Amino acid sequence: MGTKAVFMIKMAKRFSDEGYYFDAVRELEAMPEVEAVTPVSGVCDLLVKVDVPIRAIFIADKIRAKKWVQSLRMLEVGAETEAGEAAKVTVAELLGEKERKQV
Repeated sequence: MGTKAVFMIKMAKRFSDEGYYFDAVRELEAMPEVEAVTPVSGVCDLLVKVDVPIRAIFIADKIRAKKWVQSLRMLEVGAETEAGEAAKVTVAELLGEKERKQV
């Protein structure tokens, strides 16, 4: 059973900056938790789908620490049940859970 999540990443530099983009994609693809990296245009530069054995926040922090990341947002989180179905959790539920633990 794992936790699946999708992250929106805005890069610190433009795609055209001398291989900067390709280095970032290679770094992400080298991470065993990363299932897919999709370039997009708009409010973010990359969508990253991950599958982690524990909490998605750990991989989010690991990616956020990269020098080429300007910002990272979690779009969707779901935990696989024993039946193999995905149980989705909203970001509001995640934030509520995080706030309760900090109190």
